[in-house]
Order: sequence, then structure tokens, then C-alpha cells
Amino acid sequence: MSGRREWRPVYHLGDRKAVRAMERAREAGQAAMGMVIGLILLISLTAGALAATAMQHDPLVSNDVVQHLAYRALQSGIDSYLSAVNQNPNLVNCNSLNTSSSSTACPSSELPALDTWETVTGNGNNPITEKFMWTNPWLCFNTACSAVGSTAGQTLEYVKELVYGAAQNGKRVSFQSSYVNFTPENGFLTHIFWSNYESTVPASGQTANCTYDWNDNYGGPDINNQNNFNSSNCGAVFFGPGDTLYGPVYSNDSFYVDSSPNFGSTADPSTITTHDPNCLFVDPFDNHGTAATCSGANTADVGTYNSATSSDNAQLEPLPTTDTALAAIAAQTGCLYSGPTTIQLSNSGTTENMTVYSPNTPVSSNNDGDNVSTNPNQCGYNSTNGSVVNVSPGVTVAAPANGVVYVENTPSSQTCNAYANPYDGVSGTGLYSQLGLYYGQTATPDCEGDAFVSGTVSGALTIATQNDIIVDNPITYVDCGSSFNSQFANQCAYSSSAGMPNDALGLIAFAYVDVNRPLKTVSGTTSVMASCGGTGALAAPLCDPGASGLTIDAAILALNDGFGVNNYTFAGNGNNSGNTEGTLDVYGSISEDYRPAVGTFSNGSAATGYTKYYIWDSRLGYVNVPDYLDPGTPRWSIASTAVAQGVTCTTSTALPGYWTASNSYGTTPQSTAEPSCGSATGYP
Repeated sequence: MSGRREWRPVYHLGDRKAVRAMERAREAGQAAMGMVIGLILLISLTAGALAATAMQHDPLVSNDVVQHLAYRALQSGIDSYLSAVNQNPNLVNCNSLNTSSSSTACPSSELPALDTWETVTGNGNNPITEKFMWTNPWLCFNTACSAVGSTAGQTLEYVKELVYGAAQNGKRVSFQSSYVNFTPENGFLTHIFWSNYESTVPASGQTANCTYDWNDNYGGPDINNQNNFNSSNCGAVFFGPGDTLYGPVYSNDSFYVDSSPNFGSTADPSTITTHDPNCLFVDPFDNHGTAATCSGANTADVGTYNSATSSDNAQLEPLPTTDTALAAIAAQTGCLYSGPTTIQLSNSGTTENMTVYSPNTPVSSNNDGDNVSTNPNQCGYNSTNGSVVNVSPGVTVAAPANGVVYVENTPSSQTCNAYANPYDGVSGTGLYSQLGLYYGQTATPDCEGDAFVSGTVSGALTIATQNDIIVDNPITYVDCGSSFNSQFANQCAYSSSAGMPNDALGLIAFAYVDVNRPLKTVSGTTSVMASCGGTGALAAPLCDPGASGLTIDAAILALNDGFGVNNYTFAGNGNNSGNTEGTLDVYGSISEDYRPAVGTFSNGSAATGYTKYYIWDSRLGYVNVPDYLDPGTPRWSIASTAVAQGVTCTTSTALPGYWTASNSYGTTPQSTAEPSCGSATGYP
């Protein structure tokens, strides 16, 4: 056709090599395509064989996965139990008999996995169900966790808890279990005595100049008055002749000792621990008061203690600086009061009552004064006799269900009534006023959050204040009997019976916990006031509670100051016919920032105030003191675990726990065999 030409490639003579190369490439490509097709066929056949093998072994793979997930569930159970007992240390006492939705000590809401399978959360879209379960704990008072008979005076070594983990995929179920030992850690309640500084509270403006003895080259606490251990800025406080402490003792400071105080007995010596990098004890008056010489402290300085288990250079333990968080707890489900408040404790069987006089506390329409309208406790009003807490002599009400009482400083919106503080003396006259004669007094004593406490305790209760707590008469536990602390052997045994409380009182003060020793001046002569209950004695606190010694059963904590005796140095003969008050018996624990004194001694004998006889209530390591504070370290830690894999669960019996809850603590457990976990567990 006209104008149409067929296009053909035109090769020049020089391109012949290129033509041959292209022809070879086409041949190679055809060969490669054959190889690719062959490989595809080979891979397909191999994959089919592998898939068939995997399908044949799927039960083994599935079983291995389920076992691993059961172990993961077990670890979740262990971690959750540790978290629960650190948030509420009393939960180690809880078992299937004493746990319920209405229990304040063992609420079921805080024990969701006790004898009940709890599903592990956060496993996303995993089709395999993971669960864990806790059993009844076992309190162990020796390494073997064997029977000890009575638990009175026995120190808890650890808590044994059996935890289960389980995982289920279809009908395939795997169980794991572990015996976990939880040990109590260093804390206020694990010592008879715990201190930050072993010196008096610094004088106004001197806090920065008062420090640890070891931090001041062992020259005493006052850095501006070296080797003046009686400095008015901050003086050293000694353990001296006649002082006896039974139980572990701790300080961030060095312990000043003289004239052989005893820590424990020969048969049961106490462990001493200090943060001091060099010393347990210093006695500057016996040439054992420096880093180089303190190791030479001998029986002239300190008597009995356990040298084998005692140690210095321990980790520093800080104190909380406030207890105001307890005010919110008290307002919600406890009892909150304003200004100076007198609390006389009493009991009717196992029911604890409080007779409360709190002149500044208002009584609102809900009858609960400072407390929220939904608070279930009647803290401010007794409808049976029309009594209210702000009208003398106060009102008797039941101790709050959650066991927390807080006394706050009188808010600015409330009235600070004259003579609200009982140390004002006789109302209307001011006769025998003690204002200015006690620790922790503020510029407005009729407004300050002080609690004046005494009486008998049945059950668990914590009384905390925004200022001071003053002990103005004996405080005793009901479950211990009348002579339990007359000697170390007679202590309180732990009760595991449902409905039978272990008595425990916490006294937590922002400033001081004081022992009352009131003075009076008549016709220019000052003397100690008459013994409480004696002829001519006024009502407490305007009477001497300890003319023949004083007993305090409580866990004492003074956050910013300390535990001491008012007017302890007074040496004039008073109504108690002498300068000394006898023995101050404390059964429980004493923890403090600084260390106010309780007495003085001279020439190896007591001169004024009290001698010390302190016994650790070893139950405090595991018995509930409601919402007690700690020095920032966890209350419990894991000492060991022992995992058992492939636990058999074939019977229809529900899981009973490591031993039955009705079995007494301190006796041989009913069975050490793995408990059954059949249909009641929710697994096939």
C-alpha cells in the first residue's frame, strides 16, 4: 500500500555480538523458570508434610502452652497476694472462716481469690483462660513451721501461703501450685523500740544544729556544743540502770548506754540494729564513745543483748511526717473529733466502747459532728440518753467499725471553747492549771488536736491526733489478763478463733505521745498531784496515774517529736512520797522521731520519773492495728517459693486450703498434702 512500510530492525555489522547475547539470555530465562516452578512444587510438598507433622503434634504444643500460661497465672496469684497484704497487713490473719463482706478486719472485697478462682486480667484476646487462687495462710513461728504450742511471746518467722495457678484451653486444663513464704520486713511494729534520733527534741530554731551522734563524730547531738551531752539545744538520752527492753531494737542513730541496761534476757537476748556505720552502743563517760572505741563497749556500759544477730550500718529508715491522711479515713467510716478530746476506753465482752468528751466538736443533724453524712458510726451523739460529745461529761459510743479515731486541730470555722483543754485546770478557776507543763503545747491549747486516753481495749483500734496524745491513766488489753507483763513469759497468745479479737491499740501523734505527770503549786510549794483514784484526787489528767508504776498496752508512734513523761525531772516530794514513779510498763512497741526522756538516774540508780520495762508484743508483726503507718518499706516480702507443676485436680471436693481454717495456729496442720480442686473450682 502506498505510504505503508513494514518496520524491521536494522542491525549494523558491529551489533552481532549483542544479538547472540540476547539469544543466550532467552535460553537462560527459560531454564530459570523451570527451576522456579520446581522449587515451588518442592516447597509446597514440604509445607504439606510439615503441616501434617504439626497437626499430629498439636496436642503436645497446646499442652506446653497451657502449662506455661498456668505458671504465668500462678505468678499473678503470688504477686497479687503480696500486694494485698502490703496494702492491708492484717490479711495474713484472714481465712475462709473469718472473711466476709461485713468484716472490717478481713473484708472479702480485699481477698477476692481466697478459695475462689480469680481470672487474670489484661491478657487481651488470648483465647486461653488464666486463673489463680489463694488458700488459707499458715503462721510459722520456727524455720520448720512446726507446732510450737502456745504462741505467747513467739516471734513470727514467716507466713506460708499455698497459691494455685491454672489455664484452660477448651477441655485442656493445666494446674500449677507454689508454697510461698512471706516474711515481715523492718518496721515500727516489728520492734519494741524504734527511733530516728537518740536525743531530746531540739530547742526552737536548733533542728539544723542537732544531728545523729555518728554524723557528728561522736561528740553528741549538738554540733555547736561538742562533747556536751546535756546541751539544752538537744541532749543525749541514755538507756540506764534498771532499764529492760525485750524485743528487737532499732535506731538510725547511735544508742547511748550507761550502767548496764538489759536488752532481753540471757535466755532470750534481743537483737540491736543501728544505721550508725560503726557502733551499736556508745558510752562517752566510760571511754567508749568514738568510732575507734565503741566496739569496746562492755558489761559496764550495756548488759544483755544478742551480739550474734545484732548489727550496725543498716539501711536508713525514714519516718512519715504527717498522719493527716487518717483524718479522711476517720471522717468516712471512723470517728473524727475537733480540739482537745478525752477518750475513756471500756469494753463489754468483745465490744469496745468509748466515753468521749470533746467540747469543740459540733453535733450536726446527722449526729456525727465532723463526720460525713454517710458515716455509719454514731460518734457524736447517743440517742438512748440524749448525750453529746461536746457537753460534759461526754457520751459513751461504740468504737467505730473501721477502728480509726482522729482528733484534729479545731478548724477556724468552729469555736475554741475556754477550758476545752483539761490542762486548763478546774473549770472556771484555772486552779491547778497544767498549761505550760506538758510536751507539745501550742500557743492555742484550747484549739489543739490533743487526745487524752486511758482504759481497757478489746479488739483493734487506732487513735491518731494532729498534735499530742496524753496517757492519763493505765491502758490495758482485755485478752492478756491482769499479770501478763509482770514477767517476759506471761504474754498474750494469738487467737485464731473467729469472733475472738486480738487486742491491739495504735496511738499515733503528729507531735508527742506523753505520759502524764502533773504538778501543783500551793502556797509556793510545788508537788506531784494526788494519785488518780486516791483521797482528794481530781479527775484525770489532773492526777498522777503512775505513783506506783504505769502500764500502757499499745503501739506508740510519735512522728515529729517523741514518747516521754511530763515533768520527769521534778524531784520534790509530792503526794506520791518520792521522786520516782516506779516502772513504766509498755507492752507493744514504741517508735519516735526524737527521744524525750521518761526519767533520770544518778550513781547507778533511778533518781526521778520512771525506769523502763518494755516488752514487744510479738503479735504486732501480723495482727491488725487499723491503718497503722510504716517507715516507707513494704511490710511483707517474699522469702522463697516452691513450685509444683502438673497439680492433679480430679475430685469433686472444693479446695480447703493448706489446712482447715478451724485448725488452731501453732499446732500441727491437718494435712500437708496438696488439697483437691475439683468441680467447685469452676474447671472440668
